[in-house]
Amino acid sequence: MKNLILLTTIILTTSIGFAQNKNVLEETVTKTTKVKTNLGEEEVKEQVQVTQEQDVRLDVADRNELNQDRAQTPVKVTKQETMVESSGNIVIDKKTQFVCNDTHCDFLPSDNGFVINSENQNLNATIYQSTNNKYIVETKNGKGVGYFDANQNFVVEIANPDNNTVVKRIYKQQ
Repeated sequence: MKNLILLTTIILTTSIGFAQNKNVLEETVTKTTKVKTNLGEEEVKEQVQVTQEQDVRLDVADRNELNQDRAQTPVKVTKQETMVESSGNIVIDKKTQFVCNDTHCDFLPSDNGFVINSENQNLNATIYQSTNNKYIVETKNGKGVGYFDANQNFVVEIANPDNNTVVKRIYKQQ
């Protein structure tokens, strides 16, 4: 009896695993552009990742045929753009998700930088880009400095004047 239950479980799980009928196409395109600034010539890389998902269904008219036609289904397209300057700084121009303290945070572009929105009100911030490729960070707990590290995580350092310490938050890119 145990063998029968085990065999049934194995057959059902493998059938369900192979029964996922989705057509997924992922494509990443990187475009490099040279820009002349007052500091000289810099390279700016724009990376676009496009994902297309489509359910695979068979045409009802060919139900009992050997070679069946596919029915047209809608295609869900997801596009994520990331720009990287030659100095390694990431320019956020689309909504991007990061994680800080096990909380999802949305980085939304604005005119002067970007805004961090999260369910945890302590993680929300307004970010302004400064001239030295660092970011000025304003939170309800005070002001600080932000920057992207080598792993493309956004690091925020906020000074606490009450006890003369620096609070460091790391927003990890998903």
